[in-house]
Amino acid sequence: MNTRLLNFLLVFFITLIVLNWILPKPVQNIIPSNEIVLHIGATSYVSPTIPVVEVENATSSGVVLDTCRDFSIKKNHNLLTNPPKEFCTTLTLAAGAKEKLDISPLYKLFQTPGKYEFALTVNGNTSYGDTIGETPGFFRSLFRNLFYAPIYNLFAFLISTLPGYSFGLAIILVTILIRIILLVPQHHILANSKKMQAIQPKIKELQEKYKGDQAKIGMELMNLYKEEQVNPLGSCLPLLIQMPLLIVLYWVVLEITDFSNYYYLYSPLQGFDISRIDTVFFGIHLLSIGGITGMFLALAVGIAQWFQIKLSLPKDADVKKLEKLEKKIIEKKDGKYTETEPSLMPDPSVMNKFMLWGMPAMIAVSTFFFPAGVGIYWLIGTLFMLGQQIVVNKMSAKK
Repeated sequence: MNTRLLNFLLVFFITLIVLNWILPKPVQNIIPSNEIVLHIGATSYVSPTIPVVEVENATSSGVVLDTCRDFSIKKNHNLLTNPPKEFCTTLTLAAGAKEKLDISPLYKLFQTPGKYEFALTVNGNTSYGDTIGETPGFFRSLFRNLFYAPIYNLFAFLISTLPGYSFGLAIILVTILIRIILLVPQHHILANSKKMQAIQPKIKELQEKYKGDQAKIGMELMNLYKEEQVNPLGSCLPLLIQMPLLIVLYWVVLEITDFSNYYYLYSPLQGFDISRIDTVFFGIHLLSIGGITGMFLALAVGIAQWFQIKLSLPKDADVKKLEKLEKKIIEKKDGKYTETEPSLMPDPSVMNKFMLWGMPAMIAVSTFFFPAGVGIYWLIGTLFMLGQQIVVNKMSAKK
């Protein structure tokens, strides 16, 4: 069966390679020579996202552009007149260079859906580009209004009250605030995990006692959980709580300086100046991804996660006791040590090793590909939870 599967996969990949070689390649956009070319990042955007506009100098000499004189925008065929003075600037573009045009001062123009037409005229030659601002769908609007906007406004409030509009200090305060809010439920979750480890011998005895009768095992396990006041699904709650927060924080950090966020500011924060946000914290650019900073944060988060998971797992002595108990149960039934029937459940020792080494590695790799600001949030949150795990372990040991 394995050989047949491997042969099938081999034929499948060979077919893909042959098709990729035979089928015609997609037509590439050819840059006209000796021209100034306007590139629009995408054919459509969801309002109030600001489009990405780039200018490429395909000529053999440098050019100087005046954004107000040489660049024009139409919305629904209506020409934009009297653009804000922040938009009017001089752009020097070397031969063969490509540079993003800062149209963020025009953020109010893109807050509502419409068709946008861009034109750039240099030395009598005009380059055109267009895109469409679409109305956000139901789920996108729900995400933005229910999750993104409150978190962004929280950051805006903290940044506006902190010295120097420090985004880094705001991340630290938000992390601590979230951890304080989750302090009690997180404590119950960690304590529940320790209780689950403590009753593993009883679970093994029930499984062996009623072997073959899954309904009876399920009923007895429910009674055991009720007596010991344990929730077997309690460990799933942290992921259910933290993953949505992590997703929202990722987008907030990534787009913290985007002028389209003026659309989401609540009325008391209308005076918030996005352009003043300081995204550098102790030499770390909080919007950067990867690089030396990403490697350092990934390593720090991975190590912190390893220690936290190490403290949450049962001790080696407890694992050995459980293994001895399993052996005794088998000996009582058969009179001698024999192998049990194959179990559908994964080996606990293998799962523990994966949790201890696999999870920190996965989280570290994810941190490397996240903005540095998210990495700092993850690091501080993990250190906070590490301290909480130490407290729970001490309380469990006393009991």
